[in-house]
Amino acid sequence: MSESKSALTLRAFVYDHNVNEIETTTNNQQSNVVELDSSLPPIEAAKILWEKNIVGAPVWDDSAKKYVGFFEMRDILSSVIANAKAEKEEEETNSVDRYNERMVKELNITDKNGKKLFADVKPSDLTISYLAARNQFVFCNDDAKLNEVCECLMKKHCHRVPILDRDGKCKNIISQSQLIKFISRNCNHDSLQDTIREAGIPYMKDVVSVLDTVDASEAFTLLDNKRLSGIAVIDDDGKLVGNTSARDIKLAAVDEGRTAMDTDILSYLAKVRQAVPQKKERYPSCHVHEDATVAHVIDLLAKTGYHRVFVVDENVHPIGVISVTDITTFALDGEVKNSSSFCCV
Repeated sequence: MSESKSALTLRAFVYDHNVNEIETTTNNQQSNVVELDSSLPPIEAAKILWEKNIVGAPVWDDSAKKYVGFFEMRDILSSVIANAKAEKEEEETNSVDRYNERMVKELNITDKNGKKLFADVKPSDLTISYLAARNQFVFCNDDAKLNEVCECLMKKHCHRVPILDRDGKCKNIISQSQLIKFISRNCNHDSLQDTIREAGIPYMKDVVSVLDTVDASEAFTLLDNKRLSGIAVIDDDGKLVGNTSARDIKLAAVDEGRTAMDTDILSYLAKVRQAVPQKKERYPSCHVHEDATVAHVIDLLAKTGYHRVFVVDENVHPIGVISVTDITTFALDGEVKNSSSFCCV
């Protein structure tokens, strides 16, 4: 089967452009990268991410003089859920120390042999270095092409790619959203008019979903267990009525469980979303039909900032999903070639 015009267009695009073009187009100035010290406690690190309006940042170990991984809001999601339950059961307000105690208890992080990493860690000693280690630090050099960024993003749980200068320091970070926005703004849309079915994007897959009546704690527990940022929210008829996003995980983490999570997921999201001014309107649910073009899917992902768009049938029942990773894999034809410009630590 011959490749679609959309696939060939995207492949040519990512091989023709380099990482510095995204840096200039997105920021219009030299990036001010937020780095987190590996000795920070998780709560303090989460507050820094919130203040900077980001969902993750590289973690620097000054004694070892190297990056040890990424800290992300999703890393403390299980403790947020536990704290919400405790807030409801206990009369007095929970302190940061109590929150850290629950974090040690709730974070079920194991090594490759199944041993719990935090078994002997005191709450006062828990730092983000423990959490960052499970988010692989996959980086590109500053002369890399965008196809190498795509290769990084295809790796499991990789949502953003640090760009290192010749001294090994992070000069920029390219997120999934930044990459898809760059493609949306600069790739020739006339050559992306194949429908997702014609193009051969593998969108038919199991959709992770919850009913709109489930408690927020149940929905976020599912997110935590599957290490996802977005899941579909459906009604009793199976119709798509909403979805969660990476931003919602950040809002929940900063809320620290103060908003009751025993309310239904849509009501909970409405409360935590309203607590913070929105810079732009977001879709209640991000979805397309099977006759949508590749260009439309890319533009929708870019406009909403979501990492996935759900594919629905004529009754708005979700039948599949297309993620940013699916787009980058599609651009590379699913093949990851050896490269000297990206690496993992």
